[in-house]
Amino acid sequence: MVAASLLLMCTFLQSGEGVTAAQVEDALVAGRAAALRNLETYRRGSYLGYTTLCVMALLNAGVPREHPQVAAAIAKVIRDSDATGGQYQGSYQSGLVNMLLAMLKDPAHRRVAERQTSYLRSFQNADGGWGDYSRTQYALLGLKCARDMGVDVPTEVFKRAKRYLEQGQNKDGGWGYTPSVQSSYGSMTTAGISSLFICNEQSYKESPLCGATPNDDALQRAMSWLGTHFSVRNNPKHGGYHYYYLYGLERIGVLTGQKFIGGHDWYREGVEHLVRMQALDGSWTNGGLLGTEFALLFLGKGREPVVMQKLMYAGEWNTDPYDAKDLVEQASRDLKMPMSTQVVDTKADVGTMAGAPILYMQGRKAFQFDKATRETIKAFIDQGGFLFVSSCCATNEFDTCFRNEMSEMFPDAAFDRLLTSHEIFNLQHRITAPNAFMIEGLSTGCRTAVFYAPHDICCAWGGCKGCKDKLCLSGQESKNLGVNMIAYALNFKKLKDKLDNELIIGKMPSGTTQRNALIIGQLHHTGDWNPDPSAIPNLTQTLKKEIGLKGEVAKRQVVLGTDDLGDYPLLYLTGHRGFIYSPSQVDALRTYLDRGGFLLADPCCGKMEFDVAFRRLCGQLYADKPLALLPATHAAMQQPYSLEKIDYKPAVLKLFPALAGKPQIEGLSAADGRLQIMYSRFNIGCELQGHSCANCLGVSATHAYTIAVNAINYALSH
Repeated sequence: MVAASLLLMCTFLQSGEGVTAAQVEDALVAGRAAALRNLETYRRGSYLGYTTLCVMALLNAGVPREHPQVAAAIAKVIRDSDATGGQYQGSYQSGLVNMLLAMLKDPAHRRVAERQTSYLRSFQNADGGWGDYSRTQYALLGLKCARDMGVDVPTEVFKRAKRYLEQGQNKDGGWGYTPSVQSSYGSMTTAGISSLFICNEQSYKESPLCGATPNDDALQRAMSWLGTHFSVRNNPKHGGYHYYYLYGLERIGVLTGQKFIGGHDWYREGVEHLVRMQALDGSWTNGGLLGTEFALLFLGKGREPVVMQKLMYAGEWNTDPYDAKDLVEQASRDLKMPMSTQVVDTKADVGTMAGAPILYMQGRKAFQFDKATRETIKAFIDQGGFLFVSSCCATNEFDTCFRNEMSEMFPDAAFDRLLTSHEIFNLQHRITAPNAFMIEGLSTGCRTAVFYAPHDICCAWGGCKGCKDKLCLSGQESKNLGVNMIAYALNFKKLKDKLDNELIIGKMPSGTTQRNALIIGQLHHTGDWNPDPSAIPNLTQTLKKEIGLKGEVAKRQVVLGTDDLGDYPLLYLTGHRGFIYSPSQVDALRTYLDRGGFLLADPCCGKMEFDVAFRRLCGQLYADKPLALLPATHAAMQQPYSLEKIDYKPAVLKLFPALAGKPQIEGLSAADGRLQIMYSRFNIGCELQGHSCANCLGVSATHAYTIAVNAINYALSH
């Protein structure tokens, strides 16, 4: 069965289609079976490194550590870890053992990690390396993992290694196998890049000066070499050790947070190649030793979804180069879910920026966005994204520029200091440090969409010891707050697979109308009229499927008494707060409804203020026709979905337990029986937007769509 599915997959991919997340999962399932077969062979062998690498591959590919074969292999690795096998094999083995222990996160393994670290330090040569660049990278990876586990590793170890790497780098920016080899090739260049990155990171975290980033000229030249010679089909300038090179490529992409290397989407291209190259038995063997294990490591670790993208802008955007990476690693551990981070440029489009739910920026100096960047960031936030910002060292220059930019994007919104009851102070960790409560928020709709720290939090995220802000939030408390902020964002927006293409729905150029598009008018008012900007456009795919809609769904702002209402088959009204329309505006809406128009309304988050205002509006429109519950037999309650039973969010049932399953859809009809107004007392817009806000008084996500689709279907057919 597996062989047949893989054959079909290869046939599909050869047709030119891109690989999907489901196909990658199929490849991982088959690859795990192949690696488990290999594991038994490695366990019977004498070189413990193979076993260790295979266990790492299986864990990264989703096999639980409790799996009998994996658990037995882990026990063997720990039991036999002191059999180093000399400097050559020992450099690989001790490095791999520490990498595995860092994955397991078991404090009981601390002594094992300390011994492996001692071995690695003793294996370091006088020139700072471990004999060649392959062994050097695994030794440094093991030492970095040791530090992450709290094991003491002197900074001098990394400084000596950095000198070894820089002195042996070839003039073209790459590396050969040893300093004497002048011909650079892919796998050794990826080894040099990851090794330099580790050395720079450790050096930075020992610096007493904030922003004193290490000289990365060697790193930049190496990345340039790799970008110029980029390939996933072979090991550039070598040919052999193909899968060993791909794992090195994945490590660089994850460590540096790069989505693109030399203009190539390294993960997507690598995945497509690996899925094509997988054998029918699930293995990867035509690429050198440990091909299956290296392929699984690429597929499994490289696919970690991106939760945060750090914004690269014109200016001092990266004074704390490891802040996003270290925070996300902490969040991944605390929230017990895989996640990663990467860098995004201001020139990115909305779809690329929406590749992660969080956009993060920091800085110390003045900056200015252009109009296109402002529009992109605003569209990203309007589509449900979050913006996290830290003023590094709390400089006035950055603070002034950031507030100006936000005023340009959201002229009607303002920053407020968040109350101590806000979720970010309690979600995962309870925050108690007084300095933490300086966080300001800008709300769009029912969520805080922008979090701003006017006093520094990013220095502590990245391990900087030289923050100049005396009111900065330092230490573990800062990371705990950052984890809470990430948890808050994830409560509203799910992580996407790396292979998912973001679809920005309903965004059309100003002043243009897409052919066949359904344009819905959303009524403007003074009470927060647009809390869920994408709620209506997100109905596109469902409407195409259920009622045969040919084009997209988009919306336009409509001002009563000013805009012509005759072109809209349906108007939508929502908001959090109370609102008032003038008598002339009420007359304009009544005229629209009497001429065959239709109004759908709901209170965002189920807010009572809006509900009261809306019922008052209905009384002004038709004093003799009050809102009434629609019977289950009404056409709007039956087509295309039956609304005889409605599921609600827990917050609704907590307050109104008797409503379980009972629809609260009200309506107001004309004299001829045609429904003119359809009102859901409990919110539907948040779920259409994609918010999973647990505290909202709303219907379930499924019924939010069915109610909206039924309303639109009725408006178009009556």
